[in-house]
Amino acid sequence: MRYALWLWFALFSQGVLAQTLIIGMEDANNKPFEYVADSGELTGFHTEVVKQVTASLGWKVEFVRLPWTRVVKMLENGEVNAVTYMAKSIEREKFALYLPDNLLHISQSTIYIKKSRANEILYDPPLEHFVTRWRVAVPTGYHINDEAMALIRNNYPLQQRTVTMAQLFLMLVNDRYDAILGGSNALLRSKTAVENMEEIVQPLQGALFPSEPMYIAFSRQSGGKLAYEFAIAYKQFRQQPAYREIAERFNVIAWLPGERDFD
Repeated sequence: MRYALWLWFALFSQGVLAQTLIIGMEDANNKPFEYVADSGELTGFHTEVVKQVTASLGWKVEFVRLPWTRVVKMLENGEVNAVTYMAKSIEREKFALYLPDNLLHISQSTIYIKKSRANEILYDPPLEHFVTRWRVAVPTGYHINDEAMALIRNNYPLQQRTVTMAQLFLMLVNDRYDAILGGSNALLRSKTAVENMEEIVQPLQGALFPSEPMYIAFSRQSGGKLAYEFAIAYKQFRQQPAYREIAERFNVIAWLPGERDFD
């Protein structure tokens, strides 16, 4: 009887002390990485990888989905332990910890225009010439690419709008802008914003910008322990068949980092 009570207490204590990892995510359709399926289940490549890694650590996981600027602020304040789909920047590194082994995928960015203007709006680098000639916008809080962020810091006429990527596509369709900047999969993620949007909008030929690593970034206020433990478990998970299976299920093989990207 005494042994049974001790065993119950030990198991109960482990449950109470189990780590709960609170993950911030943008409340948007970031398919195929983070989105709500028709069944109502939160899924996507990032989501399923995080579930698998936390399970291997014996952690619980809680996903908090809010507008992007709010999520980033919560990471800065330590209200969430980590945020997924986060690009690295000098400003963010003040409050976010980016470990090489916590790299989730490699993203690229491009310029989007209306198909009806494809013969009129052409891309001739550099980007600074393009944004000077055309009305171009990006959503606030998104790190599209280093070149675009440098232009904003140097007061080039690249407008930042406090809207989602889907809302920015709607502005493009309604001729509020000549072009917008977004991730190379942004059109896929935002196509529900406008009926038949893929027939109206297209990437601008020749305007594909360098790869941008996307991480699960941990709050510095949470300390580095969680970040390092997650990184070790995630590295081990990448060696397992389940990692490749998840990538194939969500068709993100082309976005997977190579071993050199984790250095």
